[in-house]
Amino acid sequence: MESIRKLTNDLASPDPLTRYRAVDALSARRDENFEPVVELLGNGDPHQRAGAAEILGRWQAREAFDQLIAGTRDRDASVRARCIEALGLIDAERALPALLKVSRDSNPEVRAWTVSVLGRVKSLSSRQVLHGALRDDDPSVRWHAADAIAHCEGKQAATHLLRMLQDPDAGIRALVAELLGHLRVQAAQDQLIHLLEDPDHEVRWRAADAIVLLGSNRAVIHLLTQLQHSDAGVRWRAAYTLGRLRAKKAVKYLTDALEDTSAHVRARAAEALGLIGDPNALELLHAHENDIASAGHLGTVGEVVRAAIEEIEQSNK
Repeated sequence: MESIRKLTNDLASPDPLTRYRAVDALSARRDENFEPVVELLGNGDPHQRAGAAEILGRWQAREAFDQLIAGTRDRDASVRARCIEALGLIDAERALPALLKVSRDSNPEVRAWTVSVLGRVKSLSSRQVLHGALRDDDPSVRWHAADAIAHCEGKQAATHLLRMLQDPDAGIRALVAELLGHLRVQAAQDQLIHLLEDPDHEVRWRAADAIVLLGSNRAVIHLLTQLQHSDAGVRWRAAYTLGRLRAKKAVKYLTDALEDTSAHVRARAAEALGLIGDPNALELLHAHENDIASAGHLGTVGEVVRAAIEEIEQSNK
């Protein structure tokens, strides 16, 4: 087994993989003397200081709390970020005064970690910082702020999250769509429907999943029009969502979509018909059992069709 000293030296390696392995190895040795790790917070090079902070966080080493607080003022941003992360794992509430100070740090990674940890603290001052962070110039900070607010405020965060659906960053729009779905915020329906035509693939996907979680019947009419969209990606996602909404009024439109020029759309339409379970779709589904076109990971269209037929027959026994 490698010595503690050897591993702490490895934390200074220019090779990220060596540093990563050293952090993992030291994290597994909590029962040994960890003073050399604590000492690195004040005396090591930046890589060692950051690695030491990460290890102490994994250990949840309350004995190192004061040293980690001091580390939030380190001259190196990555060290400050790792110290904040560690404090969140040890005792975020006790660290609140220091976290409030670093919430205005010049480095976006530090601010992002700060708002993430503040989401675990139930206090007015932490909420105020989180609300302000939703307007941060850096998208990673806004992303973490939105996630933190959703988890600490629940549905009370709806007003703030609804505004974030207009964020210029696609990653944030995708996250917020997902959060609103999980929080069952019915007021988000219209904006989520609008996001089904977002230019970003991930945003459209998360919006579709959120609509399913909301059980949005209001979305059905819009989704039916999307089955005629010029973009095959929009068409198949509409079929996918209609199936998961069990939208019986979509059966005729989905059977029409079995003739779509895109194999993926045809497969998703068949899949949706299987989920809806209307036996009136069986005749047209049987006509497509031998469609050998590939629909990617779904298999051939014919395979999806046959699975849908079986599902409908089982559900109507």
